[in-house]
Order: sequence, then structure tokens, then C-alpha cells
Amino acid sequence: MQIRGTVLLLLFVITGLLGLNSFTVKTKAAASSTDEEGRILFLRHCTVCHLAPDPAGLTKNIWATHVLPVMAARMGIIYPNYDPLRGLSDEERAIVKKHNIIPEEPACTEADWAKIRNYIIDNAPDSVSIDEKRLTRNSPLTQFIRQDIQIDDKTPSLITGLKYNTTTKTLWIGNFYNQVLNWQYSKGVIKTAKTASPVVDFNFYQNNVYLTEIGKLYPTELSTGMYAQLNDTTSTPLITSLHRPVNTRIADLNNDGVPEIVVCNFGNKTGGLSLFKKDKAGKYIEDVLLPLPGAIKCFIKDMDGDGKKDIVAMFSQGDESVYIFYQKDNLKFKAKRVLRFPPDYGTTDMLLIDYNDDGLTDIVTVHGDNADYSNILKAYHGIRLHINQGADVFKEKFFYPIYGVTRVLAEDFDKDGDIDFVATAFFPEFGKLVDESFVYLENTNKDQFTFKSYIQKSDVPIKTLTLEKADVDGDGDMDIITGNFAQSPGPAPAALDDKWKSAKYGLSIFYNQLYQPKK
Repeated sequence: MQIRGTVLLLLFVITGLLGLNSFTVKTKAAASSTDEEGRILFLRHCTVCHLAPDPAGLTKNIWATHVLPVMAARMGIIYPNYDPLRGLSDEERAIVKKHNIIPEEPACTEADWAKIRNYIIDNAPDSVSIDEKRLTRNSPLTQFIRQDIQIDDKTPSLITGLKYNTTTKTLWIGNFYNQVLNWQYSKGVIKTAKTASPVVDFNFYQNNVYLTEIGKLYPTELSTGMYAQLNDTTSTPLITSLHRPVNTRIADLNNDGVPEIVVCNFGNKTGGLSLFKKDKAGKYIEDVLLPLPGAIKCFIKDMDGDGKKDIVAMFSQGDESVYIFYQKDNLKFKAKRVLRFPPDYGTTDMLLIDYNDDGLTDIVTVHGDNADYSNILKAYHGIRLHINQGADVFKEKFFYPIYGVTRVLAEDFDKDGDIDFVATAFFPEFGKLVDESFVYLENTNKDQFTFKSYIQKSDVPIKTLTLEKADVDGDGDMDIITGNFAQSPGPAPAALDDKWKSAKYGLSIFYNQLYQPKK
């Protein structure tokens, strides 16, 4: 829902609670009839905007006090004492009104809304409990050794972007304090630069470094982000007025020698995926490929083998989906949705891999955002591997549940010929499973999709929004890099929160012990 590449603290104060006993006196037959009518109305209205969630996926209290007021507002039904645009400036409210985010006319009658509401509440559980099986599933992590590294004097550490440049063998780091740091193994920080806003993504193209600056890190309808080229310690804006961009690709999509730029404008209530191409005057012109908020990750890849470069993009805000934008002609694309998930899944990350070596591109998706309306343990949070069946069909073959998981990497970390995974969770269960904020999944049977999980018990668990892989020490195996982001958008134990915020390190590098650096 709304962290997806950055922490987004959209908190609603609800004072008008829902009445849950509208039909307290009714026969069993009448109750069944009413429940079925509510289900039909629920599916009819909820699938207009996204895949219908399972009412049993959230508790009665979460539905009543957090989700239903928001859901009602999107249908033009405003609860007493509740402002769905609370905290927005007049300019932002005008943008929301322009896009008809909150309809002026209700989408259904109050009677029908009551049936929808009661159907959801009646089928939601009173509470959820931790999955006890997860308490004994992890082995101690030995293949990687963690080293915490101080990179500056900023406290708390708030790393917003990480990307390793394999050509220069340097790590590029962006932080909340509008800084970019260039770090190198055995040397430390070798260069710093100031930016207009936090950098959340880096691109390396033809020996140049490009920055994706998000603008406002927290939810806004204002377009203050930019895409810039870094020249030594100063940056030159190439595209401005971007709506909270979080991921960018630069590539020559039509092979004419001039690169295009694809931007994921995560936005907030509005947003979209945009293609920027240069006109004859050298100015970048925007082509909005899909005006849908929550664009969080994209890749450039020929997905149908026709020789043209396509775009694969993930959307994670409400209508959580993966689209393939097939290039049919010179920079003309046709969109095809190939995966879709309910909005409570909290989609956060995506990878493209060929898991089974059949020449077809498979998709890994991650679901675990818990930042806004429904901060509870969700059994359906986790990593999903979707195997390409051909003809735009992707079938889920593997699911590994992790509470609050937000990032994933795929690599043959142990060099045994199959793909392993590393995942981080920004929203783990903060008690017995808090160390599942960093999980290594060793592939033990590729064909059976069997993995063995490892975690590291530590006094200060990993707290990161960023995850990168690189052979940092040059010993021939792949290491893992995380950037400390010591802020919690939801409730976290005070003692643990204090440890994160007072930690002096900015990086935690997990050095792979498969090989050892040459002395």
C-alpha cells in the first residue's frame, strides 16, 4: 500500500466508528440472504477499482476503523467527522478533485453500503495470531557475515537509495538529508554531493550517473521530483515536475541512438508510468503509458522475442498489478496486465529472472507493505514466484511467507547452479520473528521449489528500505548490502526503535563466505 520504495506515512484519524449490529435480530435464513446480497454488492463495487480482497484478510476492527472509511470515501460516501483529504493543502485538494478521486455523487445507496459493510464485518475475524510454525523454521546464518559500517555523522541514519556500479566498483548512496555519497570498499566515502531532494534510485548509462530525486518523500499530490545527471558533485536536471518518482530506467528503446527515460511516478492518490523521449529540439516530451498511482518498479526487456524492447512495470497502490507494455511500433506500446493482486497484499518489489532455464522470463513479486490502513500480521505477505507459461500466462509456483517483507534479490549465492533469494522485511513481527527482517533462502531443490531459510540473531536487527547485491570485496562471490533507515511509520517497540535511531552505522554489508578476499 504505501511504502513501496519509500516510507509513506499516511495516517487517518477516525472518530466515527461503524455500527456493527445493524441486523441484530433476524432469522438464520434472513441472515444468509442478507450476507449473499452484501457479497454480490461488495464484488460489484470493489472490483471497479481493484481485485476484491478477502474480508477474512483483515480483522473486524481494522476494517471498521481504518479501511472501510477510506473505501467509502472512494465511493463518494463520507463518514461523519472524517475528512478523507485530511492534511492535504488546497493545491493538493484541487488535484484530487480534478481527478475525481472522491466522487461528488455516491456510487451506491446508503442501504446498499450498509449491506456491503455488514457483509465484510460479518466475515472478518476478531483477531489474528502469529504463525507458530515460523518460530522454528530458520537456521543460523553462516554463509554471510554482517559488518555494520558508519558512512557519515547523520543520526538517525535514513538511507533512501543504494546502487552498485560494477564498472567503477563503487556504491552510490542516497539519504533523506538530500545527500549522495560514493563509497568504495577499503576506502570508505570518496565523494559526496548535495541534491534537491532524497535520491531513491541511480542509473549508470554510458559512463554517466543519473539520479532519481523523489521530491517529497512522504505522501503528496505535488510534483516536485526530478531526474538529473550528476556531474562530479553537482547535478543537472533533465526532467522536472515528476510526481514522487521512485524507479527509473534509461535505455535506447527504439535503437535510434537516443536514449529514452521510463519513470515510475509512484505519486499518492494519483501517479503513473511515463515514457520520456527527446524531440528535435532535444527537450524531453512525456508520454503517459498508464495513469495509475503506485508505479514502483520497471524493467526494459524483450518479452515476446520480436526484437523490440518492451517495458515490464509493477503498480502497488490500490490496483496492485504487473503490466507488460509491448512495443508494437516505434515507441508505441500496447499494455497487457499479466498479474493482479488484492490491495491489502501491499505489493512492494519485483524481479525478472529465468528460474527454470527454459528461456522464458519469470516474475518474482514481493508483498508486505504495512504502512497505512491495516497494520496487522498478514499470513499472505511474502515472496511469490510466477513461472512464465507462455502467451502472457504466469503461474504462481512458489510462495514463501514473511511478515512485512519489502525487498528481494535473486542470485546463485552458493554457486551450486540454482537461484537463491535474499529478502528484507521493513515490517516484520517485532517480537519473536523480528530477525526475519533479513532472510536468506537457499535453494535446495530447484524443481520442487524447496528452500531452506536462514536468519541472523542480532541485538539490532536489520532495518532497511534498500537492498543491493555486489561482489564488494572482489573475492568472486556475491555479497549483500542494506542501508539503515531508522524510522518506523507504524508502531514498533520503543526499546528497539531507540536502538535503530541511535545506531551509528549507515550500511550493513553481509559478506559472502563462499570465497575469501585475496590478501
